[in-house]
Amino acid sequence: MRAGPRFLVLLATTLVLAAGCTVTFGQPPDARTTSEAAAPPTSSPSPKPTGLSGATGRIAVLDARGTLTALDADGSDAVVLDESVPDEVSVRQPTWSPDGSRIAWVRITGSGTSADLITTTGGGTRPTETSVAAAPFYLSWDPTSKRVIYLGGSATADTELGLVDVAASTSAPIDAGSPFYLSWNPSGKQLLVHVGTDRLDRLVIDGSLTTVDDRPGAFTAPVWTADGRTLVYASETHGGQRLVAHDVDADRDQVLARFDGTLTFVVSPDGRRIAFQVMQDRNVVVPLSVIDRRTGTIERVTTGYIPAFFWSPVGGKLLYLLPDVTQERIWFRWGVYEDGSSFSTGRFVPSLELSRDYLQFFEQYAQSMSLWSPDGGAFVYAGENESGESGVWIQPASADTPPVRLGDGVVATWSPA
Repeated sequence: MRAGPRFLVLLATTLVLAAGCTVTFGQPPDARTTSEAAAPPTSSPSPKPTGLSGATGRIAVLDARGTLTALDADGSDAVVLDESVPDEVSVRQPTWSPDGSRIAWVRITGSGTSADLITTTGGGTRPTETSVAAAPFYLSWDPTSKRVIYLGGSATADTELGLVDVAASTSAPIDAGSPFYLSWNPSGKQLLVHVGTDRLDRLVIDGSLTTVDDRPGAFTAPVWTADGRTLVYASETHGGQRLVAHDVDADRDQVLARFDGTLTFVVSPDGRRIAFQVMQDRNVVVPLSVIDRRTGTIERVTTGYIPAFFWSPVGGKLLYLLPDVTQERIWFRWGVYEDGSSFSTGRFVPSLELSRDYLQFFEQYAQSMSLWSPDGGAFVYAGENESGESGVWIQPASADTPPVRLGDGVVATWSPA
């Protein structure tokens, strides 16, 4: 996985699909420059934010100036955590710890060849700072909320995987390759990594490797389920490609689906259900579907191409991005699926930063950040509505309920607790 300046890849892909042209997958863009990430906005400062009352957790918002703020969902208790300085300092990648007690982000200074990984509480207290010899474009806390893995470009690797011990303020590289996708095991001491097109390994944080599958299929981010029992990935055999749930203790595969093409999937937090979609040759799309691992039943969610989808924290709802293409503009709607039924929201366009840096890598970010509130009652996003209003919006997860504007911002992520 790599982040970079691909111009609205998500939107362009949808337009190409609508036009019936060929789409090439699996080539992430190059890293952004500091000046691009820290460019000042053209709009004036917004008034005091207002949001949704009654929702729990904290929301981290990064605005176009590169100012990082944490606040409650009703807009109260706002704390500025860090600020970018054009051409000098770039703040990016706000990432909450799994227990919701801390937030990490990257501060890149100077030439952009090194950076600091900063953490604080959600209220901005008890800061830590760790230097890393890379420019991270992705962060992921381990399940114990003690360590942070980063992916970034360094002097020795196009994409370096490094580990930060937050309490000790130490960092060290442990692997490299491109593209690079990962999933933590519950102990926070191992990862399931998919590197390039031919590596699918279990990686101990000391750097030792064990091969899981020597012929990975066409997919991106693998999943190590939260109970530690199952590895979920795609495998290629002489008979074709398979979506596999591998039992770690029994060393046995459960074949969930067979497919031909490129697979995207996310696993529900309890590990029982997997939402997946397949893009085949000539833009033939297998509908977004949900498979129940216990029963083997498959439910269809949509009929068309879905650029991104995310399970709610308790796994009962599936949030998905629904293209709505008109002659004038490419719009999107959010769809929410639950128990065989779904509804969609009003039209909007995601912010450039949300589209470019997050949604096009949604399978990976589904494991390290959340648009959902902790109770699954609402979700947050950045974008522009049909009236031309831009900012961060909180959308209740109920039909016929309009979103509430929280304030200015181009990226937003909700704490897990």
